[in-house]
Amino acid sequence: MFKKVCSVGFLLWTMLGSSMIYGQEPGQIVIPRWAKSDLLTAEVSGLVPTDYVKYLNQPINEEQLTQIIEGLKGQCRQAGLNEQEVKSIIQIGTREQVLSSYYNVLQGFDGRVDFKKDMISYMQYAGVIKGDEKGNLNLEKPCTVQDAILFANRIVTDIYKQTEAGAKGFVWEVSDENNTVYLLGTIHLGRQELYPFSAGLNNILEKADKVAFEVDFNNQREQVYFYQKQMYLDDTTLKEHLDEETYIRTVEVFKQYGMLEEEINRYKPWALSNTLATLNVNTGDKEDHATTSLPVIDLYVYTKALLENKEILEIEGYNFQADLFDGLDEAYQIESLKTNLDAFKSEDEINVESVTLVNEWVKQFIEGNIEAFATSYGKDQALENDDPLMKLLFENRDERMTDKIVEYLGDKENATYLVTVGAGHMVGKEGIINRLKNLRYTINVVGGN
Repeated sequence: MFKKVCSVGFLLWTMLGSSMIYGQEPGQIVIPRWAKSDLLTAEVSGLVPTDYVKYLNQPINEEQLTQIIEGLKGQCRQAGLNEQEVKSIIQIGTREQVLSSYYNVLQGFDGRVDFKKDMISYMQYAGVIKGDEKGNLNLEKPCTVQDAILFANRIVTDIYKQTEAGAKGFVWEVSDENNTVYLLGTIHLGRQELYPFSAGLNNILEKADKVAFEVDFNNQREQVYFYQKQMYLDDTTLKEHLDEETYIRTVEVFKQYGMLEEEINRYKPWALSNTLATLNVNTGDKEDHATTSLPVIDLYVYTKALLENKEILEIEGYNFQADLFDGLDEAYQIESLKTNLDAFKSEDEINVESVTLVNEWVKQFIEGNIEAFATSYGKDQALENDDPLMKLLFENRDERMTDKIVEYLGDKENATYLVTVGAGHMVGKEGIINRLKNLRYTINVVGGN
């Protein structure tokens, strides 16, 4: 089981690349920098209407507001609030009318959240409306799409704070006389229920001056290298490296995801195997497997850090990871591909088990249940089996990551760091946490509330 799901994310990162980075293309609406980070959070939390970026500065219409309200209701339910049977009254036009529409929705949920005695009191208390430099709330002004999204996002932020809801993550803190380093172990998945983060995890993101990742997602030059490493550049093709049966099965599977045989034939077995490992643990139908509308956690944290002008650090890089996988013995690559083809072939039986395990990890990440994750992940048992891929994924890399963290701790700038890497690297006998403990660092588990 571990072998089949452990490599989830590596190819997914490449598929996503820098597409989620909020850049500005010629002719696009310019989004104010102060709003970008909150808009990103609103987007992953399901609080935006279709194609919202095109209409940000335009007055919101009824269809758009209805979409945001549905997202707001969904987040209220996700925070554990019970919905009563109250009909939503939708008003469009001024900022006050949109806020009143939201307040009406909130009245339809139970009393675990203090919504104050009236709409204005609550919206000011929750920081939804803050006023201009003169203290004017400008409630009579037309409400734009951007205003409506940001208002909804701030309401959700307050609800999650009051209910102590949201993903807490797997978080540790280590410090010395110079610096504090927060360690965030992630699962390389993008799921609606993972967003938004808890107030505690958001506070850590906000405090960090420097944020380190396994790869710099915006390093397009190294992305090209990674992409090229996945492919045969020596005039051979996949068909020449596989037996006929395995080749036919591979082509049949990837055709279901819209790939032509000519395209499939270019890729090496490790690239296709990793991609299948990713596809095998996704839920939904095959169309949903091929793409994702939500960023994996690492990419979300990266984008948020970038938008908030944090210094971005890279621990490994795409080149390192490409060489890592490309260095696998070809016979092992082919066996790994066969394993994932078998998993796909017996989808109803095996995928249920895989998806169940991944769903457990999602739940554990939301709850911040590190102990349960470490047990279910089974890293130590996998390494004891001497599997080449397991050794490749963890042994030297855990040590390398630990060395980087020690380097950050020795920084003389008195900075606060956030290191965001796969949670599998954190846990286990030889994982980052135990390695730091062996180096006599004090490690504290950070609660996510």
